[in-house]
Amino acid sequence: MFTPRKGFGEKEKKFDKKRFAKLLGFSLTIGLLLALLLRSWILFPFIPDTSEMNPAIPKGKRVYIYRWIQPSSLFLGDVVLAEHPTQSGSVILGRIVGKPGDTLSMKEKVLFRNNIPETEGNLPYTISHRDTRNPFPALHSNRDSFSALLIEDRNFFLLCDNRDDCLDSRDFGPIPFEKLVGKVL
Repeated sequence: MFTPRKGFGEKEKKFDKKRFAKLLGFSLTIGLLLALLLRSWILFPFIPDTSEMNPAIPKGKRVYIYRWIQPSSLFLGDVVLAEHPTQSGSVILGRIVGKPGDTLSMKEKVLFRNNIPETEGNLPYTISHRDTRNPFPALHSNRDSFSALLIEDRNFFLLCDNRDDCLDSRDFGPIPFEKLVGKVL
C-alpha cells in the first residue's frame, strides 16, 4: 500500500521576503561587528610610508599586524610595529635583534649578541649599509659602534633593515614591551 510523504500534495511555501531581509540584515550586522572586532583588537593592515625595512618590507607594501602578542611569543628576527619612543602618534617598524637578558654591542656596524657576531647571511635579503649622512651629525653619533648593553626584562632591541636610513634602538635604546603594537605576519 502506498503511503504519501508528509506534505505530499500541499502547495510549496512562497519565498518569504521579509524573513530573508531580516536574516540578511542580521548576518551583515554580525559580519560587520566581527570585522570591526578583528581589525581593532586582533589584526589590522599597515602600510609603511618609509623605507626603513626595505627590501624585506618595501615602502607602500601592505602588511598585517597581529596585536595579541606576549613577550614569550616574540623571537629574534621577528618584525614588530612599535610606538615611536620620542614622537607621539608615530610608529616604527623594526626587527628584534635583542631580547631580555641579551647583551648587545656593535663595532663598525657589526652587531654582537652575547659576544658573538650576528651573521646576516641567512636572511633572504641584504642589509643596506650605505651611509649618506654628513660627517659627524650630532643625532647619529656612536650609533654604529656602541659598548655592551644588557637588555632588561620586558625590553627589546630593534634594528631596521635599512640601517643607514632610519631611526631605531641605536638612537633611542631598547623598546619596552608595552610600546609594541604588534607583530608583522
